[in-house]
Amino acid sequence: MAREQQQQQQPRREALRLFSPELRPLRGIFAKSLREMAAVITAVFWVSVCFLYGAGYDTPRYIKDARFVFRSFDDSPAARNLSALIAAGFGRPGVPLLEDYTGRGQYATPRAIDDAVWRGDAWGAVYINAGFGRSLDRALRGGAGYSPERAATLVTQESRHYFKVALATKAAQAALAGVGDPFARQTFRALAAQGAGEAAAVARANPVALVAPFGFTVKNIAPFHFDMSMYMLSVTLSLCMAVGAFIPSNVWKTIEEPLYRQASVAHLIGVRLAVNVAWAAFIAVQAAGCLLAFRGATWSVDAHEFFSVFGCLLLNTLALSFFVDCVQNRLHPRFLFAAYFVPLSVNISAALFGTELNSRFFRILYATPFNNTGIMLRTVFTRGTYQKYRFTIAINVAWTVLWWFLSTFLIARKARLVAAGKITMVNVPPPPSPPATAAVSEPASDGPAHAATNAAPSTAHSLVGSEKGPSRTPLSASTTPRASDVEASPQGHGPDTEDTDSDKGGR
Repeated sequence: MAREQQQQQQPRREALRLFSPELRPLRGIFAKSLREMAAVITAVFWVSVCFLYGAGYDTPRYIKDARFVFRSFDDSPAARNLSALIAAGFGRPGVPLLEDYTGRGQYATPRAIDDAVWRGDAWGAVYINAGFGRSLDRALRGGAGYSPERAATLVTQESRHYFKVALATKAAQAALAGVGDPFARQTFRALAAQGAGEAAAVARANPVALVAPFGFTVKNIAPFHFDMSMYMLSVTLSLCMAVGAFIPSNVWKTIEEPLYRQASVAHLIGVRLAVNVAWAAFIAVQAAGCLLAFRGATWSVDAHEFFSVFGCLLLNTLALSFFVDCVQNRLHPRFLFAAYFVPLSVNISAALFGTELNSRFFRILYATPFNNTGIMLRTVFTRGTYQKYRFTIAINVAWTVLWWFLSTFLIARKARLVAAGKITMVNVPPPPSPPATAAVSEPASDGPAHAATNAAPSTAHSLVGSEKGPSRTPLSASTTPRASDVEASPQGHGPDTEDTDSDKGGR
């Protein structure tokens, strides 16, 4: 009963509201953590998306901008009629643009047209094979054998830009398929108008040449291989560079405390730069080896291209490592590494399901290093049109130097604050408490009472330090006991405190 009455007499402590002034520090810490994580996740996400977009997607092009090369290698009347019908079929909306090179000096052979598609000068090509008119005339007049597929050839290269090239190829196939019926009617009318009559023309003509005189063959000079595609390879390289950028920061966390306390700022900057450059070179070698191993048949290794790729990968990894250096002063690198797997899952899903991105929205990213490197890799692999190696390397150099300057400033700032004792190295244990044997140096004439008085501050200081917690002790804090520590120590900690108070009263 007495205990219940005592509990009723004690005032009840009301629960604090979320926006009460007492909880303002906690709200500030929570909001700050959210802002930092949002900034980190956003930055890492755009790095991954830029690399995926640049590696998997070529320069912004649409079906109306897709250019197909056309040439007729046959000068017969049938070939001229077929050329006019093909040009009319490609003139409809939603069909790639067809450029006629018949009679010009450029693309004078089928091999030259194949090379143009291989280099990326055109999305595809259509040409009428030589001897088409003569073969059709023999089949219509004498009933000779005839293969409509040999009339024309459609050249494409799916590995250059699989989804958009495949869409353009389907549009071109639809346009060519629409040419068959009009050309068959023209051919039959021309055959009947020669005076022999329709019945006689049908009797002596090859039925295949009479009913379906036109056909085409699809020639894919670089088939698409999903297992070796740039989508999966871009995810691998992106993860490789990210891991390589995080490792120096983790290593630096284990050695930065003695360097901050003993080395000069210039030495700190030099060591950090050397570690990042060495590790970035190691990662770039691994990434270049991955490219060589999975390059496929579309990349014939060239010294200029190889060193350009190696330099861009080196600069990308170095820029990302300096970026992590800047951020790791506010956040531990393991949180950056964990946040990286969020965009990595997006990359993998885009690689598996072929997610198309809005290229207009990503045009601004052409000034970012990862996007340009991805585009350059895509160009190297497929002989595309983006042959701007110097521009890509210049952008990478600019971004690397920018992040290096920022990391240098932050290193110098942190070293200055540590030396001044304004910040605490959270990964370093506090200095040990002074030993109790320091009282031996005092004169022995004062007796045991004076020795107890000298030993008491050390005990009180250690007790107070344990309440504060070891992680909050600054490096520059004095380790000698102070009288204020003894005076501020709470009563009832032990017999040493009581003896000290009695000794003070005796003295």
